[in-house]
Amino acid sequence: MESLVDGYFSHIMNECRSERSGAVADYIPELAVVDPNGYALSVCVHDGHTYSHGDTSTTFTIQSVSKPLTYAMALQKHGAVAVDAKIGVEPSGEAFNEISVDDRRRPKNPMINAGAIFAASMLLPPMRGVDESAVAAAFAEVLEFYSGCAGRRLTMDEDVYASEASTGSRNRAIAYMLDSFGSLETSPDAALDLYYRQCSIRVTTDDLAGIGATIANGGVNPRTGRSVFSGETAQRLLSVMTTCGMYDGAGDWVTTVGLPAKSGVGGGILAVLPGQLGIGVYSPRLDEHGNSVRGVEVCRSLSKDLGLHMFNVTRESRVTIRSVYDMSDTTVGEEWTERERSYLRTCRDTIRVYELQGDLTFAGAESVHRRLEADMNDYTVVIVEISRIGVIDAVARTMVLSMKQRLDDSGRRAMLVDPDGVVRASVDRHRNDASVPDLAAPQELRGFDPALPHVHSTMDDAITDAESFLLKHYYDR
Repeated sequence: MESLVDGYFSHIMNECRSERSGAVADYIPELAVVDPNGYALSVCVHDGHTYSHGDTSTTFTIQSVSKPLTYAMALQKHGAVAVDAKIGVEPSGEAFNEISVDDRRRPKNPMINAGAIFAASMLLPPMRGVDESAVAAAFAEVLEFYSGCAGRRLTMDEDVYASEASTGSRNRAIAYMLDSFGSLETSPDAALDLYYRQCSIRVTTDDLAGIGATIANGGVNPRTGRSVFSGETAQRLLSVMTTCGMYDGAGDWVTTVGLPAKSGVGGGILAVLPGQLGIGVYSPRLDEHGNSVRGVEVCRSLSKDLGLHMFNVTRESRVTIRSVYDMSDTTVGEEWTERERSYLRTCRDTIRVYELQGDLTFAGAESVHRRLEADMNDYTVVIVEISRIGVIDAVARTMVLSMKQRLDDSGRRAMLVDPDGVVRASVDRHRNDASVPDLAAPQELRGFDPALPHVHSTMDDAITDAESFLLKHYYDR
C-alpha cells in the first residue's frame, strides 16, 4: 500500500505533469539531445529517509547546482573573510552568464558563472603555471566533497565535459575578464577546466535531495552520519541560495516558494527546508531564466500544499515524538467485570502511546506517520497524545487524522488525546482551505466532522475507549 506521504508527492507530480513549456538547453550540444520528458522528484528528510518518484534512476549533469558546493569548499579552505574579499554575496538581478562584477571588481555572488569560476579558482594552487595534474588533483577533491554531500560515489560525464569545454566562449570571456582585473591568483584556463569538470558531474534527484538534506542538517549527511562541512558554512550556503540561487527569478521564487534553492541548466533543482529536508527535482525544459519550468511548479506546489515556506511562523521541534510506551504497567479500569478485567490484563501491551511535542508541520507529521506505520505490527490500539503540541497546521492535521483513519481501516483503533482542542481548532481554522482538500484527506476531514470520533480530552477517556475496543474484539471472536 502506498504511504500517505508518497500519495502526497504522487498527487503533486501528477498535478504538474501537464506543464510542458520551455526548452532544453541547446548552447551545450550534449544537453540539447537529452530526453525533454524526463521527470523526477526526491525528498530526503532529516533522518535520511528518501521518498523517490518518477525517473529517479535517470542521471543528469549537475551543472550550476554545483555552485553552492564549490563555494562551500572555498569557504572551508580559505575562510569567509578571505572569500568575501574576492566574491560578493549580493543578488545580481542579471542572467546567470552575465559578464559583470560589482564596484570592487568582484563577481556579485557565487551563484552566477563569474562567482562560480572564481570559487573554482580558489581550489587551485595560487600560481600561473598550473598543469593538468594539479587540476586533476583539485577535481578529485571536488568529486570527493560532492560525493560526501550526496552519500554515494559520483562520477563525471566525459562527453558533457568535452562539450562544455569546446563551446564555452562566454565563460572564457568571464574568466579572462576576471584575470584582466588582476583578481585571479591562478591560471584562468585551469579555473575554467575545473569549473567545466564540476558542472559535468552526474547526479540523480536522490543525490540532489541528499545534498539538500546535508545542507539542511548543518553539513552533516543524514544518510551516512558524516560531517562534510561546518554549520557556519551551511548557514552561508542557505543565505546565498535564498537570495541568489534562482538567478534573476530569485525574488519571485522566495515569495512563492520560500526555500533556499539552486537550479541548473541540466534540468535539476535542489531546494532546502533548513533543519528538516532536502528536495531534488528533475525536468529538463527550461524557462527564460535557465530554471526548470516543471521543476519550479513542483517546488511551488510542495511549498503551498505542504506548508514548506521557510517563513511560515510555525516551525516544529526537531524531535516531535517525546516518548513511546505501552499500558503494561497500568491498572485496568474498575468499570469492567472481573472476567473482562482478566482478559484486558493479557493484552495491555497491545495499547501503545506516542507522546508528541512542539509545533507540528509537514516534516514532523511525516516522521510520526512513518514511525506509526513501522510499528503497526506491535499494537492493536494506538493513542497519540498531543497535549504538548502548540500549533498544528492544516497539512499536519490532515496527515495525523488520515493515519488515524488508515489504522481504523486496518482493523486497529487510533485515538488522539487533545486536551486543549488543538486538532479541533485546526479543523475550524482551516475549514475553508482550498490548498489541501484533495491530498488523500479522509472523508471526515472533507466534511469537517466536528465530532472527530476517538479524539479525547483526557488520557483516562482514551484508555477506556481502548479497553472498550479490545473487549469488542474479545466478544466478537
